[in-house]
This record gives sequence, C-alpha cells and structure tokens, in this order.
Amino acid sequence: GKSTMVLVPGAGPWVLLGSVITDADLAPSDEMRRSCGTCTACLPACPTGAIIAPGVLDARRCLSAILQSPGWIPTELRTAVGDRLYGCDDCLEACPPGDRLLASATATAGRIDVYSLLGCNDAVLRASVPHFFVPRNEGRWLRRNALVVLGNSGGSAALGVLAGYSGHRDPMLRGHAAWSLGRIGDARARAVLRKLRGSDPDERVVVEATAALDGTLPG
Repeated sequence: GKSTMVLVPGAGPWVLLGSVITDADLAPSDEMRRSCGTCTACLPACPTGAIIAPGVLDARRCLSAILQSPGWIPTELRTAVGDRLYGCDDCLEACPPGDRLLASATATAGRIDVYSLLGCNDAVLRASVPHFFVPRNEGRWLRRNALVVLGNSGGSAALGVLAGYSGHRDPMLRGHAAWSLGRIGDARARAVLRKLRGSDPDERVVVEATAALDGTLPG
C-alpha cells in the first residue's frame, strides 16, 4: 500500500507478518499484487507526515518506530505522540480495505494506566505488557513513552509523578520528565525545573530543563 503496509484480501493492512524456516521442498505459490488505485487516505492520516510520498516512509518520523526504538524521543515529535504509549496505527485505521475487519472486531481496544505503569517495578511492568516489543526488553523505554504521554495529557494531576521522575537515576527519564514538566508550566513545575537546571549532573537534562523553563524546546 501507499503507507508501505502489506495489504491482504479481507484484512487490508491489519496483518502481522511472520516467517517459517524450513528445509522442506515447497512449490512457490503465484505472486499476488495489490493496488491502492487512486486512494491516498493514509497519507494525510499520518500525524507526523512520515509517509513522505506514496510508498515511501521516513521511519525517523514514524511514531510506531520511534516509540519502539531506543534513545531520546526527538523533541519536535513529542506533542504528536499524544496519549500513545506504544505504536500508532493511524495510517492503518485510515485504510478503507481494513474497515470491514475493524467493524467486525469483538475485542475492546486496550488502554493502559500510565500512572500504574510508572509506579511499578520493571518486572511487573514487563509482565503486564509481554506483547510489547522494546529494545533488550527494558522497561525504561515504556517509562520514557509514558512520561511524554503525561506531558501531553496529564495536566497538573501528573505533577507529583513527573517531579518524582525528575530525580530518577536514569538521565533519559529525567530529561523526558523535564519536558513534560515544561508542558504543565505552573509554579510548582517550574520550581522543579529550576532545581534540575541548577544541579543535575547530566548536561542533556540541564538542556531540557532550561529549554522547558525558557519555552524554547520544539514541540
């Protein structure tokens, strides 16, 4: 498809690809080719413009790829994360061939309490979402995502959790907490940010706290 997703009859893009390795002598099946025709519904649906042309994806801007990858989330993309903890699927939801399958789905779309996620230890965190792929199976990447979610949707109610993470041993988590505190922007959040700016040993955290205080961080 133009979103770069594989399209399957009856399911559209809603498929999980897998493979089997075997030494069996199997006859190849006929090649199947699908076409989107004139449909371009997926292109404007992408929240970051990662589908830069039909069939061309810039994975550096794809939220699904970013939220499952290591590293700091680019500041200019954090507001686009919205309340997504893992993945995106906007281009799939916009794809008409998958509409009938979505309409027949019986399972309720899952939602995760990010406060609970941020409050539990890594063993409990990973056991609660074993189907989520994250690098080296480390919970810190999901914590990073959850901190951004709180910055986008938590409001002042998230202040206590974010302030707690501003003292986390992981500088990446402190940095993302700083960004989210900047999104809240009230006097209490700014007091935490000033403390980070003046005392954090990691330069990148100081940069995040400074930009959050000055309002100069993209996003």
